[in-house]
Amino acid sequence: MMNLEQIDNKLKEMMTKTRYQHACRVSLLAQKIAEYYNLPIQKTMISALTHDCAKDYSLEELKNLVDKYNIKLNKVEKSIPKIWHAYVGAEMVKDIFMVDDWEILDAIRYHSTASSKLGLIGKIVYIADKIEPNRKLAKIRKLHEKVWEDIDLAMLELLNMELQYLICNKLIIHPDTLKARNKILMDRRVFEIGKIR
Repeated sequence: MMNLEQIDNKLKEMMTKTRYQHACRVSLLAQKIAEYYNLPIQKTMISALTHDCAKDYSLEELKNLVDKYNIKLNKVEKSIPKIWHAYVGAEMVKDIFMVDDWEILDAIRYHSTASSKLGLIGKIVYIADKIEPNRKLAKIRKLHEKVWEDIDLAMLELLNMELQYLICNKLIIHPDTLKARNKILMDRRVFEIGKIR
C-alpha cells in the first residue's frame, strides 16, 4: 500500500482542484474524529482522502471503469449513476494505491449510500463527507456537536436527512441506506433493552 504522502501526491494529479480541496477538508475532519475516538488515524485519513477519487469522471468514463473493474451493479444501482463513483473509487484505490484493507475500501464504496456493513471508520468518512466545513446548511452545522457525543446518533440524523431529501425529490432510495438506518435503530434498541434488565 502506498503511504499517505504518495496517495496525496497522486490524488492531486487525478482530481480537480475543487474536489481535491474537498477531500482534504473531509480528511482533516475525519482525522480529528478518529483521534477523539482513538481509532487508527492513517487508515481513516486514507479512506477520507480517497473517497471521491472517481467523482470527476464523466458518466461515460464511469461506465467504462465499471466494465474494466467488473463491478456488478444491480437494477437499483444502475438507475442511480450519482453513486457509481463510490464503487469505481473503491476499485481504483485497490488498483492504483494498492490498498487491500477491506475497512478502507468499504468506507469508500459506501460513502454515498451508507451500509449496515460499515465499521466506525466508514461511519466517520460518511459523516465527515456530509458535514465538512464548506457545507453551509444550518441543519448540518447542528450535527457537529452530535459527532463528539455519539457517532451512531450523528449517522442516524444524517441518514434521516438523506431519506427526507430523496423522498421529497421523488428519487430512488438505495436499500443499503435503509439497512444502515435500521441497523443503528435495532442496535440501539437491543442496547437500551439490555440496560433495563
